[in-house]
Amino acid sequence: MNPAEPGSADSQAFVEQLHQRPWPVFSPTLLLVEVASGVAGAMNDTGRGIAMAQAIHDLPGQIWITLDDSLTEEAIQLATEHRLRGVDAVYAAVARRHGTTLVTWDRQQLNRLQSILPVLTPTQALERLAKP
Repeated sequence: MNPAEPGSADSQAFVEQLHQRPWPVFSPTLLLVEVASGVAGAMNDTGRGIAMAQAIHDLPGQIWITLDDSLTEEAIQLATEHRLRGVDAVYAAVARRHGTTLVTWDRQQLNRLQSILPVLTPTQALERLAKP
C-alpha cells in the first residue's frame, strides 16, 4: 500500500474491489500485525499503521483465522517442503485450508506454491475480477 513501491496502485485497486464486493476473504490475524508494522515503518507514523490495520480488519467479507496448533503444523510442513519464510507459510496454509486463492506480490510464494494452490499477484487477481 506504499505508493513508492511497485504494484502499489494495483494493490490499492484490489483492496478497493474487496470493499465494493463482499467476497469471503480468509486472512490470518497475523496480517493485521504485518500491515500495522509495515505502514508504520514505511511512513514513520504509528497512527497510520494502526488505522490501516483497522481498515483491513473491517473489510466486508473478512474471515479472520487464528493460528492454532493444527494450522501451525500445516504452516511448518509448507515452510519446510517449499522453503518459505515462516509468515509466508502461514498465509499459504490459510489459503490451502480454505480452498482459496493466495493473492501476493511475494516472489517465493508465486514461484514455489503454484503446484499446490492458486497463487496470483494483485494485478492478475484484478484481471480475473474484471472478467464477466
